[in-house]
Amino acid sequence: MQKISLALVLPVSLLLLLGCVSQSAPALPPVPSPPQLVGNDSDAHGCIGSAGYIWCEEKQRCLRAWEENCTASGPGKGAPCNATADCPSGAARCADGACTQYDGHGCVPDGGYAWCPEKAKCLRMWEEGCPSLAAAALEAQAKASCASGASVYICGEYIRVASGMPGAGSSFYSLGNSGAVATCPVVAPDSMSEQCKALLYGGNCVEKQVACRPVPAAVTDLKDDPSFVGAQLTWSSPGASAADYAIYRGDEGMAEVSLIKTTGQKSYNDVFNGRGKAFAYFVRARNADGAESPISNIVYVTQRSAPSTPSPGQND
Repeated sequence: MQKISLALVLPVSLLLLLGCVSQSAPALPPVPSPPQLVGNDSDAHGCIGSAGYIWCEEKQRCLRAWEENCTASGPGKGAPCNATADCPSGAARCADGACTQYDGHGCVPDGGYAWCPEKAKCLRMWEEGCPSLAAAALEAQAKASCASGASVYICGEYIRVASGMPGAGSSFYSLGNSGAVATCPVVAPDSMSEQCKALLYGGNCVEKQVACRPVPAAVTDLKDDPSFVGAQLTWSSPGASAADYAIYRGDEGMAEVSLIKTTGQKSYNDVFNGRGKAFAYFVRARNADGAESPISNIVYVTQRSAPSTPSPGQND
């Protein structure tokens, strides 16, 4: 019995002793099994299953089902059509005689998805960057800035809109920003904010001027047919840059003026019940960017007799 006790006590004592000096001779950890590498499991088509990609036979490429549909005949097929114009709002295109929410790449534009050629997949820009989509969006936003009639430039991720008004300076906008990031008037450099100095003189990129269309000249021959009940307006085109016309109506003192119609025609009929009150009309020619000309000559119209059903803004 004593031998058995010593046999049990000695190993325990030895373990306690080794525990006190284990820092100088640590035990080796067990050899781990080889890790499963994500992206190292491509199938016969080269699709990486661990990343969610599967082979689409119809499109002959790998895709992820939650980003795009494999076949145009799947979900998203809608009403019959002959052209995309026949499809309701929200449909991306007309394909194989039916409206579909998928575009030619299988992306769903109504869900914010667009095809990114650099990454060869559908994505949403606010979730994942795509250089070409960002450049196209910046270009579109810059084109929209052309409507102000100012000079527009792109520099990196910023758009500079240089006002044509003396001393007004420039306003800077960034992609998707509804307001100006900075407004920098024409002042001496010492009087500028640090932000304006960086934007104007930073030299971070070379500005590219956007080819804004010329602003149309003003219409000068707006006239009314006095024999018409209400206003029967006609005018001539001020030049080739005029794409359409914005028609404005105000009270006789021009204290309140509102846009009542935009039209590609050079005439407009406005029936109103003014009960002897005069209205003022003028038009502004617009180019294809939406930039408006100065106002035309003003025509004052007093309705001759009240129609039975007055309809302000009724066009020809």
